[in-house]
Parts: sequence; structure tokens; C-alpha cells
Amino acid sequence: TKSDTLRGSITPERAWWDLKYYDLSVKVDPKTKTFSGTNIIHYQVIESNSIIQIDMQFPMEIQLAIQGADTLNFKKMGKDAYFIALKSRQIAGETEQLKIVFSGSPKIAKRPPWDGGVQWTKDNKGIDFIATSCQELGASVWWPCKDHMYDEPDSQAIAITVPEGLMDVSNGRLRRTIANPDGSRTYEWFVNNPLNNYGVNVNIANYEHWS
Repeated sequence: TKSDTLRGSITPERAWWDLKYYDLSVKVDPKTKTFSGTNIIHYQVIESNSIIQIDMQFPMEIQLAIQGADTLNFKKMGKDAYFIALKSRQIAGETEQLKIVFSGSPKIAKRPPWDGGVQWTKDNKGIDFIATSCQELGASVWWPCKDHMYDEPDSQAIAITVPEGLMDVSNGRLRRTIANPDGSRTYEWFVNNPLNNYGVNVNIANYEHWS
């Protein structure tokens, strides 16, 4: 299908830019079973182009695309790809940033990890236990990215906001924990090396700690 081709090919809208860094920030709401947030994509221009492909699988949706002071127009191609029209000139060798705002109810994993998505479960005390698994399905099932294995970021920040009483464990090292005014907490993780996008994980629970 067209969606398969856009997902599996190094399209012209992917080939002209080299992925450098993701700054991903996601709020997880167990009550509504939704994810919402932003991803700031840092990339280096290989050759000039005005259309960039970012992947986000239905029923998740991209709401805004912003570069500098410009709010950008975009078109959904197939079921899971977005072609975003850039306004500023993309100069070979320059590094640019693109901010994506997104939200929605990601696909529920029916038989993880083989049939992936998000698991919304409870532990034996009835407390939320949430995890992502998307090795075959692709990371764009829950966050917007360049969803192809040929290009990886050199490093990545992952900030996950969860309700009071829960903790997120993601990739890399925990840089800091922020207590928010509404009682939620944000856990900021950082990976200081290249990683594949499907390996980026959210693991939310009421963890016990020991040493």
C-alpha cells in the first residue's frame, strides 16, 4: 500500500536530511489512555529541499509543526506519514530544528511484544502499570519521528510526565525529576549515544526501590 511504501522506503522527503538529536517530551494520562507532547527534531541538511516527512501512526495525530517563528502547513500522506512544507531555506551543511506537537490514543498492544503498542494494565495492588513495545510496529505508534532504521539520532532526551504516585523508567540515565504544580511528576532521561527509535521505551509503575 501507499502507507507501506512511505514507511519502508528512504523517500526523497527523508533522504535529504540527517537526523542528529531528538528532544522528546510526553505527558501520559492513564485515565483517558492518551499521550500528548512535543518532539523537537534536530537535523543536518544534506541537500536543499522544502518538504520533510515525519511519521506518526493513526490514531495518533500531529497537531502543529513549527520551525523558528513559522507555523508550517502539512499534509497527511497515506495513513501514517506527514509531509511538512518548510518555509525557510534549507542550506546544505546547516543544522535545523523542527518542533512537532502531537496527541492521541496510541494503539493498544494486543499481544506484546509481537503485536505491539501501549499496554494499559494494573499491578496486583490495582495501580497503573503502563509500557510501550514497538519493535516491529515502529516508534511512530506513540511518538513522531523519522521511523526508518537507516538513520538514528546521535543522542536523545526523553521527558515523561506521569500522575502522582507513579514513576517512569526510560532509556539512559535519569537527569532529574520535576514535581509539577498539579501533583504530576516529570522524569527526564538522557541517552548519550546513538539508539534506534523502536528501542525508546516508556515503563510506568509504582516502583519499589532498594539498594
